[in-house]
Amino acid sequence: MDSKTQHRSKLGTKATLLLCACDSNALGSEMTPILAVIALAFPGENVNLLVALPPLCIIPASLIAAKLSYHISRKTILTIGQILFIIGGIGGAFAPNFEFLLATRVFFGLGCGLVYPIVPTLISHFFAGQERVGMMGAANAVGSVIAMVFSTLSGTLAVIGWHVPFFVNIFFVFVLIMQLVFLPKVPPEKDLEFSRKASELSPQQKKIGARAWAGILLMFVSMTIGMVYLLKMAIFIQEAGIGDSVMAGLASSSTTLTALVVSLAFAQLFKHLRRSTVLVPMAAIALSFTLLAFATSPVGVFAGAIVYGVYLGTIIPYLQTALSGLVHPYRRTYALSLLSMAMFAGQACSSVYVSLAEGIAGGSTAALFELMAAMFAVLFVIVLVYLVATRRQAAYLYGDVTE
Repeated sequence: MDSKTQHRSKLGTKATLLLCACDSNALGSEMTPILAVIALAFPGENVNLLVALPPLCIIPASLIAAKLSYHISRKTILTIGQILFIIGGIGGAFAPNFEFLLATRVFFGLGCGLVYPIVPTLISHFFAGQERVGMMGAANAVGSVIAMVFSTLSGTLAVIGWHVPFFVNIFFVFVLIMQLVFLPKVPPEKDLEFSRKASELSPQQKKIGARAWAGILLMFVSMTIGMVYLLKMAIFIQEAGIGDSVMAGLASSSTTLTALVVSLAFAQLFKHLRRSTVLVPMAAIALSFTLLAFATSPVGVFAGAIVYGVYLGTIIPYLQTALSGLVHPYRRTYALSLLSMAMFAGQACSSVYVSLAEGIAGGSTAALFELMAAMFAVLFVIVLVYLVATRRQAAYLYGDVTE
């Protein structure tokens, strides 16, 4: 932890940052289980917009967060984002019509877009080395827990009425209070030492760098292709005659639980594998789609779902950790904001990609999964070749550097 920063409580700082990282997990987990109920309340409306709109708002908000952090304390940006997130989340409970409900999702997305990229930069600000790696993994793990809890609560409360599930976002009021109490005030980046001495930095230190750009591109590509699992899993189970919506829910829970366990073990995984850690999620998702493509029983489905959880539990903390260590603090916030944008842009593009991929694979979801398995196998080979080709540049120069 950065020795120059005074913390009211080290544990409080860690807990606050981990909970702040959960905003993105709440985006879909509280909405997806109640889409059918909302569709009944607003017949004729495109309820899928309620899921698609927030990620589109996150993309510009993430870039705004990066620009603002140079002039404004990141704690202030985090607080503003959390307030917008709360307004958008709880506001849905008071929506008198569908247009108002859509407007609340805009606030929801803008708030998340300000919060999500700032959290890993603050983790990098306060922590270094293995402690930073552990926090990145733990943030993903806590997000998995929140996703499970919110999804369960939302589906249960929807029995009372479609308005009620939005009240689960009251949880983030307590997160906001923790931010105000425990997070130390972080100076704007222009007042930090590395910015004051920017003239002394080499041109290379002021750039994001090719390796970091490769990580950002990998995030976009893997999210665009990987979302096929989430979009098509339930359809595949029914199409193959393996089960129903209950099995789809259980498979989704097994994925989330696996991601939780793997995220908690991420620090040790990264400690031993370092940059080769990226091969784990690439191999896992290729194997997951292979298992699903040839699944004829619940065993095959659950095997594929569990292996997919390994991918989810490693890809995001790996790329966040890698960029934190590859990019000088002078450009770190901007780089991590671009990574966030790439993640949500990939999710936003996934539905278009699915339509194109289905045209190639044919009408069968199993055939679509086979195509995804082949594509990720190719991506695994590309990443492996890249790692071998750049093995002499393997160091994370700023992995132990705070701000």
